[in-house]
Amino acid sequence: MDRYYSDTEKLAETLIQLGRFMMHFQQNTEKDHSSTMLQTFVLHFIQSNPNISIKDLVKILNISKSSATQLIERLVKSGFVKRDYDKEDRRIIHLKITSKGETELVILKKKKIDKIKHLFSKVPPEDIKELIRIHTNLLMQIKKENI
Repeated sequence: MDRYYSDTEKLAETLIQLGRFMMHFQQNTEKDHSSTMLQTFVLHFIQSNPNISIKDLVKILNISKSSATQLIERLVKSGFVKRDYDKEDRRIIHLKITSKGETELVILKKKKIDKIKHLFSKVPPEDIKELIRIHTNLLMQIKKENI
């Protein structure tokens, strides 16, 4: 087995472990809040795509219309999202994040950043800078290749 393959396997394994940790980390961050991981993702998505329709959300998330409707209903009941009916076609529902939803995202982001700061508090600053450099390069490559 060549060194490259061995290093790639080690990298893949550490990325998988890190992914599992980040999922657990995300769930624990949101434990004290009323929103779930999926709800938080959808809130971010609606924030980035104001006036998105439920139909478009279904396509993008690749979930059933009934699942999307239930998910949006929970976000509406929590006061994080509001529905706006299209003026020309009342069958079309557009979604907007509310100020309460914006506040929820700010609080969750601050909690995540605080936990990440604590997590990296024992890592030397030069290692953090190198990790940022590597992540930035990887993200640029992913965007370039449309992965």
